[in-house]
Amino acid sequence: MREMLQIEAPARLHLGQIDLNGSLGRLYGGIGVALEGPRTVLLAEPCSRLVVEGLERERVTKIARTFLERTGIEGGARLQVTEAIPPHVGLGSGTQLSLAVSLALARLHRLDLTLDDLARITGRGHQSGVGIGIFRSGGFVVDGGIPREYDRPDVEGYVPPIIFQHPFPSSWYFILITPTNTSGYSGSREKEAFAAMPPIPPEDVGLVCRLLVMQLLPALLEENIEAFGQALSEIQWTIGKQFAPVQGGLYSHPAAEGIVRFLLNSGVAGAGQSSWGPTLYGVVAGEEAAREITGALKKYLEAEDIPASVSCLPARNRGARVSWTEEG
Repeated sequence: MREMLQIEAPARLHLGQIDLNGSLGRLYGGIGVALEGPRTVLLAEPCSRLVVEGLERERVTKIARTFLERTGIEGGARLQVTEAIPPHVGLGSGTQLSLAVSLALARLHRLDLTLDDLARITGRGHQSGVGIGIFRSGGFVVDGGIPREYDRPDVEGYVPPIIFQHPFPSSWYFILITPTNTSGYSGSREKEAFAAMPPIPPEDVGLVCRLLVMQLLPALLEENIEAFGQALSEIQWTIGKQFAPVQGGLYSHPAAEGIVRFLLNSGVAGAGQSSWGPTLYGVVAGEEAAREITGALKKYLEAEDIPASVSCLPARNRGARVSWTEEG
């Protein structure tokens, strides 16, 4: 039997960027929530060289090599991903994988590094700190963005502060829809898209901030799903119209507008697109209602000939789980 380090990291929904104007001196800022599935599971054990097995080998190898080079570690590890968040669909796979791999290497080589250190080393969190906050604590997260002077290609290493984190109501469920055979922006493509976008008008930024502070967050704390969903949908619409010139509309997938309309007409409290998509979501009170709407949605997708994966699940109110396990 071999003792192995196991790290389990959750997927997340990115519910919107707060400020793409930057006139107050900060840019971006993000809103997000951790999910009870899917997840990334990484097994790691000491090894004199880097050995990568299982899923996501190419990405894991790149992350691990970057970490080893930047920390000056001589040696490696045996790394195996046994479960993986689907990549490039808006569920935060890149940040969770980067943090899981770098945390495993830091633990195995006994480096005293914080989560923010790991994010800096692996180059995560520039446009959004949501994934870092999700990895740390789960739940519902808001990050405070970055100083505008750090928004340059030659600057790395600023990790946005988490300005709000709170457990998400356990009785609220998300319905997830991921159209197949398509992917959202990530990596250099994402950076190019942000660079191509015109600044969001300050009045729209003001509306998003007002909806966040005076409706969305109070509704979360009071567990008022109708007010929460209304604010969420309006935030999504306000932000979506700014992304439209880059992604081709309010949403990245041509069928998304019809899917969101179906969700809202079926009784979800709020709906939108996670990050650059293509994953869409609706939020509803109660597992029974969520499963009823999910069943109806599957029939709608079949009738409209829209291939997609569909699931319903609650939020996750804990961050990444780190443990030791025995493998035969």
